[in-house]
Amino acid sequence: MGDRLKPIIGAWATGCVVGYVAVTNFFNPAMPAPAFEPVVANLMLSTALYQIIAVLFFDWAVQKSGQAMHTAWVIAISQILLVDVNYWIIGRRELEPALYSVVIIFVIWSAVAFVYDKLSDTA
Repeated sequence: MGDRLKPIIGAWATGCVVGYVAVTNFFNPAMPAPAFEPVVANLMLSTALYQIIAVLFFDWAVQKSGQAMHTAWVIAISQILLVDVNYWIIGRRELEPALYSVVIIFVIWSAVAFVYDKLSDTA
């Protein structure tokens, strides 16, 4: 895992920055106020914690598939189907924030995979 530390940290930092900027500027304004208190109230900290979990899973999946962008898009599409499409269909999310979310998820995971690939020793 030592040889993957640089791409893992780069992918994590990219996910944090893109996720924080996109969620605070596009997704959150399109959503109503939350129905309950967040587990981690600080948005920057919650973004960083989520990205640690997500990028470690991503790294594991890339090691299995050998294709960072393919892996990123499989994760993105799965996330979109499980949350945005499902919540929109059952009436728990309006269409506008669901569409913002779809774009944001693709941008985040594509950026994560791009940086991960660029920082990986294996080309």
